[in-house]
Amino acid sequence: MNVTSRLAIVLVSFAAVLLGGSASVRAQQPKPDAPASAPPPASPPPPYGPPPGYVPPAYNPGPPANVHDGLFLRLHLGVGHTSVSGAGQYRSGVEVAGRSLSLGLALGGALTENLIVFGNLFMSVADRPDSTQYGATSSLDASAFLGGFGLGLAYYIMPANVYLSAALAAMSFSMSDDYGKTLAASNTGLGFQGMIGKEWWVSSEWGLGVAGELVFASMKDRDDNSLTWSATSFSLLFSSTFN
Repeated sequence: MNVTSRLAIVLVSFAAVLLGGSASVRAQQPKPDAPASAPPPASPPPPYGPPPGYVPPAYNPGPPANVHDGLFLRLHLGVGHTSVSGAGQYRSGVEVAGRSLSLGLALGGALTENLIVFGNLFMSVADRPDSTQYGATSSLDASAFLGGFGLGLAYYIMPANVYLSAALAAMSFSMSDDYGKTLAASNTGLGFQGMIGKEWWVSSEWGLGVAGELVFASMKDRDDNSLTWSATSFSLLFSSTFN
């Protein structure tokens, strides 16, 4: 064996010793610790709730707007035509008629929603009416008054806000000249006032509108019990209502 071969064997043996020692060193080194796991997430806080014994208040939406309930007040003003005729044993064929001014006030309250009971005052005044007697017509320097007070009901048709109103009334008629002298007068009789109207809301409580009014009445003369005065009045009105 030559020198070269021996040298190669020595080198190989030395390399094997080195590799074996390195492997044993690595085997003896401790394994690194595994990373610690993250802590579990904290539990959420309990939901908020009312304290024991708490009772929530009842829901109250409040009254709806634009309904007819509670206090009722209606004012009206208009123009029309009023006619009063008399017929009796000693006097007949007498009629007083002319353009008239209509005024009225009604005050009451709701029985149920949209149904109103009220008391009212109303009148028609004709200035310078025409008088017809025995077929002859002339203009009078006088004023004729037809008025009454009564009790009635009104019903509103919603949502159109159209109303029907009717009242029975105690009514009377009188006529006096420009000097205050009474030319004719009746006792208190029975009458009827009917109205149909349409209103538009201008607030949650007030409405403005237009209406037609029809009035009938029958009354005995104050001085001649055989004479009966029959009255008819029709008017177009402007109305203002709180309800």
